[in-house]
Amino acid sequence: MANGDDQGTAPTPVPVLAVGLGRGFGGKSTGLAELVWRARHQGRDVIVADGDVRSRTLAGLFPDEALAPPTGELPDIKAWLTRMLNRMIREKRSAVLDLGGGDRVLQEYGRDLRLVEFCARRGIEPLALYFLGPEEEDLRHVLSIWEAGYFRPARCLLVLNEGVIREGRTVAGAFERTVGDPGFKAMVGAGAVPLLMTRLACMDALRTLGAGFYRAAAGDGIEIDPVEQFMVEDWLADLEAKRARVGASAWLP
Repeated sequence: MANGDDQGTAPTPVPVLAVGLGRGFGGKSTGLAELVWRARHQGRDVIVADGDVRSRTLAGLFPDEALAPPTGELPDIKAWLTRMLNRMIREKRSAVLDLGGGDRVLQEYGRDLRLVEFCARRGIEPLALYFLGPEEEDLRHVLSIWEAGYFRPARCLLVLNEGVIREGRTVAGAFERTVGDPGFKAMVGAGAVPLLMTRLACMDALRTLGAGFYRAAAGDGIEIDPVEQFMVEDWLADLEAKRARVGASAWLP
């Protein structure tokens, strides 16, 4: 074989550092949890890291394993981030990281470490996932992080979350101002990829059950009715198809 491997084993996947960014209530924790469950459904383990000290939603979904900083103080968060990155390198594992709002942490940590360049030299693929609701402040927050430039990897997804749109508004109407904004267009022009995450009608029921999406879709030990099971299957298939169309499936952990 070209690489001298006579065992026929598949190459080790490149570790991915998937960083979720955005204001609260934009669906960030839900989207990041889906990435963790997706990776495990496909046979890959990932590190779960919850740096959102205000909500700890990701840690609540993965209570026995999620890494979290001991306090919300910046020195503690920065030391925690360093330990998490070192663990990624030692274990050659991807990580899904919720940085809460992310602006202040990235600004302070970026002064110590050029994160994108560090990842490139250590064989890690960085991925930024910005989760956006339709409110103007959601976009302003995203643009403040982007324009600061402390974490601007080549791979970037702009996840427009239909699930947080107020009832009665259409997707087109809710996000019209966002996608027409010059700042949003500048991000897309620089390579960021927009992606609509549609509303999942039974999301509240899944939260009550504490069920992962892929287990629910398969009916794997989950008391879920056939209608809700179909909804989850359909939602996951739609999300995967959209990622495949824009070439982002291979970016994920």
